[in-house]
Amino acid sequence: MPQSVTEPVLQIKNLRTHFFTDQGVVPAVDGVDLEVYPGQTLGVVGESGCGKSVTGMSAMRLVAPPGRIVDGEILLRGENLLKLSEVEMSHRRGKDLGMIFQEPMTSLDPLYPICDPLMEAVQAHRKEKMPKADAMAEAVRLLASVGIPDPERRARSYPHEMSGGMRQRIMIAVALSCRPAVLIADEPTTALDVTVQAQILSLLRDLQSETGTGILMITHNLGLVAENCHTVAVMYAGKVVEKASVQDIFKRPRHPYTQGLLRAVPRLDHPAKQPLPTIPGMVPNPLRLPVGCRFQTRCAFVTDRCRQEQPPLEAVGTGHLAACFVQPEYTASAPAHKGGA
Repeated sequence: MPQSVTEPVLQIKNLRTHFFTDQGVVPAVDGVDLEVYPGQTLGVVGESGCGKSVTGMSAMRLVAPPGRIVDGEILLRGENLLKLSEVEMSHRRGKDLGMIFQEPMTSLDPLYPICDPLMEAVQAHRKEKMPKADAMAEAVRLLASVGIPDPERRARSYPHEMSGGMRQRIMIAVALSCRPAVLIADEPTTALDVTVQAQILSLLRDLQSETGTGILMITHNLGLVAENCHTVAVMYAGKVVEKASVQDIFKRPRHPYTQGLLRAVPRLDHPAKQPLPTIPGMVPNPLRLPVGCRFQTRCAFVTDRCRQEQPPLEAVGTGHLAACFVQPEYTASAPAHKGGA
């Protein structure tokens, strides 16, 4: 029975991934709920250290010690991946759930030609064993599909012979080699120049249009989000603090953190000699998170209630959720900082 487009192909429920260190427990992902729909892109944004990449790695069940998923559900087409054995999960990775890792320069083994990971992927997930010649032909086809020139010759090249943009295309080809239902793209344009970034994003959109793949895009680039995502989840200190359609996030953000991120985006009409607005302060130490709202020490609208209670993520409009007691109206100018340390 075909998957309904009204149902998420990937659903993350109350996910908690903690790191158990000598100094204490770090709740890197602390009760996160996300949904990815077929043929749509969910953008997950936030500062470094907010839990974006750990969420993606948790969905793939690739979190290594001292990290551990301690609670929650990861449902792929209704099947809870956390209940599968490691052998069963290895059959889901690549075939049903693909991932573009954050750093293309180090994601390919320098000892093997680039055809090897492609051939390995297609051979591992076919029902019948694929002859090596057929696997090589499929690797060449995949390289051509992501725009690698002269794919027959390039298939036998080594990673050090490829540019950063070409390595990223190869990683996309590996991730899409078995046409997964969900693709997790962790900073897919990191360290690439603007022209190559545009090519990579155009490629992802074209492939999504052809295959109906749902994409979870992890990024800190709000411009990329505005152009490529359908819905957005904003994370801060391990929690989702706002979630809405991309239009609502940019036009009517309701959380002070989201508003601060948007004000910090460079604008063409910004006065040349005036500094860009910034979010004051630092992300809290994950070993010593504040009581109440985790954004309280950096928030211009903090109240006594914010310092005592943790605001729940609740509806503030149709399909729009925010975890804020105040929910200030958004203005492009930055308010004065009133948060206490």
